[in-house]
Amino acid sequence: MNSEALTAALVDECHRQFENCRDTAVSFIVWLRALRWAQRTLIVAPIICGAIATWSIVADNSPVVGAVFALLATVLPPVYKASNLDETIGDYETLAGEFTNLRDRFRQLATISALKPFEDFDVESKPIFERMEKARARSHAPPNWTFKLARRKIEAGDYEHDYDERKAVGKAE
Repeated sequence: MNSEALTAALVDECHRQFENCRDTAVSFIVWLRALRWAQRTLIVAPIICGAIATWSIVADNSPVVGAVFALLATVLPPVYKASNLDETIGDYETLAGEFTNLRDRFRQLATISALKPFEDFDVESKPIFERMEKARARSHAPPNWTFKLARRKIEAGDYEHDYDERKAVGKAE
């Protein structure tokens, strides 16, 4: 295979990995939003439940409702602790950042490094592919709905750069 064909094949792979990293990063960001919402809920809900349980109007008029809120106020903190949400959120933050960074590195490889001789392009790409392997070694799998929502957001253009949009409009004119 000649160097032009090898360069074209590596550019294609860089574009594929760019898309993979973009989709993964956005899925992780969507999942992070849900995890952070759950974290805040599990922190605040016991306080609110405890206040409602001890509120005399509830306790006097409906002791069952008061008991349910008291139960929730005591059960939710251990549920939060057992869920290990803080560590999970930290892991997804790290991985979302890594895949976002890799997305940009693959784009740069395909658009800038590909202009160099194949040997240089190949040498520059190897550490990025190794980083990708390392990032994938930590298999975090958010729910499938996060990927579907991420794809909708990407297809809607939520993650397009203004520069790219201006450049596309300039080409169309």
